[in-house]
Amino acid sequence: MAEPELIFFYGTLMRPYPTLERLGVERLLAYRGWDAVAGRLYSLDRYPALTLEEGWVRGQVFELLDPAALAVLDRFEQYLPQDPAGSEYLRRLLPLKSGAASAWVYVFNRPTTGLAPVPDGDWAAQQGQTIPWDDFFASRTIE
Repeated sequence: MAEPELIFFYGTLMRPYPTLERLGVERLLAYRGWDAVAGRLYSLDRYPALTLEEGWVRGQVFELLDPAALAVLDRFEQYLPQDPAGSEYLRRLLPLKSGAASAWVYVFNRPTTGLAPVPDGDWAAQQGQTIPWDDFFASRTIE
């Protein structure tokens, strides 16, 4: 039997934020728990950016029940497989800290000069749920 395909979220795609529901992919994913991946987290104000630097980023792991979810998530994260240089994020397969498996992770594809690092690599702990969600979704509209 094949290993389940996993995806790791570290920002507004995590529970209990309403993003997965609003994107219509909540039923295409199954929550598997908390873990971490190697990297460093920066704040872009409304959402975070993970880079492949030293450190750990805490987040949630989901199983992809339907690969159609990836196309929706790729558009939301502005990942363009046919144009990596033009993508805000790249989707990369990274090992989970637990050693249990690897998961897809959206890695920031822009310079981080001037961006504030997120303490302890834990965006949810820093932000809570203080984001005005309608404004956030308006800023991340997918076509």
